[in-house]
Amino acid sequence: MSVDLGTALAIPIAIAAAASFGGAASLQHSAARRARDVGLGPPLLLELLKQEGFVFSIGLGVLGFALQALALRLGPLILVQPLLITGTFFYILFISARMRMRPDLTLIIGVAMALVGLSAFLLIAQPSNGRDTFDTSAALPLGLGLIAIVGGSLLLATWLRGDARVIPISVAAAVCYGVMAGLVRSLVTSFNGDVGALFSDWQLYAAMIVGPTGFMLNQQAFQKGLLGVFTVTIITVGDPAVSIGIGIAWLGESIRGGALCNLGEVVSLLVVAAGVMLVATRSQHLTAELHARDERKRELKRSPRP
Repeated sequence: MSVDLGTALAIPIAIAAAASFGGAASLQHSAARRARDVGLGPPLLLELLKQEGFVFSIGLGVLGFALQALALRLGPLILVQPLLITGTFFYILFISARMRMRPDLTLIIGVAMALVGLSAFLLIAQPSNGRDTFDTSAALPLGLGLIAIVGGSLLLATWLRGDARVIPISVAAAVCYGVMAGLVRSLVTSFNGDVGALFSDWQLYAAMIVGPTGFMLNQQAFQKGLLGVFTVTIITVGDPAVSIGIGIAWLGESIRGGALCNLGEVVSLLVVAAGVMLVATRSQHLTAELHARDERKRELKRSPRP
């Protein structure tokens, strides 16, 4: 597979973006678990802003987004978005650093599975560039399907009770993030320095809606107890899966076809999902241990000395 300079540069930049997103996610997950469940929208954001580390996580998220946009300008969407799965590795590094402990064997195995699956996918798929702008006419069925998935997921979330709501909320967040990546890819590759023309692109206004919606859905899902494992897995794997579909249908990007190649691509993504779920499960336990340890320290400080 021949790789041009832009694509070669996109790879380390995407991994740097994943590191920023991993650090942001570790802080946001912790903040969301401490925050009161006040629903979606401004009340949730105000509650999160009161939590330690959340403001810093926003800065990391902005940095990650800027690096992601740069990577998307240089390389195809269906290359950059799967690379963001490496954020799982950085996520556990931040969690382990906060707990002042080494990652255990379970985490190492989970990360190894995710990275092996990701490497296999990229080697088999061999993503290539497409157009700079959306082919909206050809992509209409996919667009309507994604809208239906988000709407149906949010409707299902209103019917469910308790932590089970996390699953449809996570699906909706993953779709929003995947669509957002496609919108950003279209904007950054077609931008020629004319700011006025940028404000005439419908993709910009769609991104202003889709991006914040995905972020708020993500924070809502982070609050949901042990099912937070499914939150991390669904969003981490669902985002690039949606992006692959968007890259092919909307931007004319391509991956290798054929029955064997398609089977290998699906199996490799399933290996990634299994690795991410293993990491998320163990990280959830580590986070709970961290909170319990901090609570014991606070109790010792509050208790009167003899």
